Amino acid sequence: MENNVVENNTEKKDNTKKRLILASLIIVMSIVIIGISLSYAYFINTIEEVNPDNQGTSITSGELTMNFTTDRLINATSAGLINDADVVTEGDYTQFSVSLPSNADASSATYSLYLTELNITDNLKSTYVKWALYDASGTNEITNGNFVSATTGTNLSLQNNITINRGETNSYRLYIWLSNDENVNQIDLLNGSLSAKVGFRATTN
Repeated sequence: MENNVVENNTEKKDNTKKRLILASLIIVMSIVIIGISLSYAYFINTIEEVNPDNQGTSITSGELTMNFTTDRLINATSAGLINDADVVTEGDYTQFSVSLPSNADASSATYSLYLTELNITDNLKSTYVKWALYDASGTNEITNGNFVSATTGTNLSLQNNITINRGETNSYRLYIWLSNDENVNQIDLLNGSLSAKVGFRATTN
């Protein structure tokens, strides 16, 4: 009889220990999940350095003019993990246009688009940190790429040798986002920073 009581007490103690261990694991896991969530929030809030003075900025090169309807500095406040298929509806973008005035001396010109004043941390030099150049409506993708080979202080080419005729305006949206991959641990994208300005060079024909 005494043996049964001892065994029951031992079982109860073992069960209590198991419950305590399980409860501890749940608490630890909760802390880890909350920690990751906070890290993503921190990352989202620190990816951008916005300069509102750049809104409405015009830049000229030769007879061409580039106009910005949003920040010239890439606006990435809503940057987070986004599925590539949803980038147009969920991603943030900078909108701008390039014009060759109707009174230009040249009948046509060519120009190249690039990112300049690039500043990127090593953890964002990744195939999962992407950019895409679209037309003004966001309907047609013109070209795309990623930042895996990006280097702080250098330019990153977006599109070269675009032709424009006198009196025409080409309008664009440039998206930058973190590409979601459910099969990959993307924790290494946390707490990074990326900033860049859109630039262009023109060659009048």
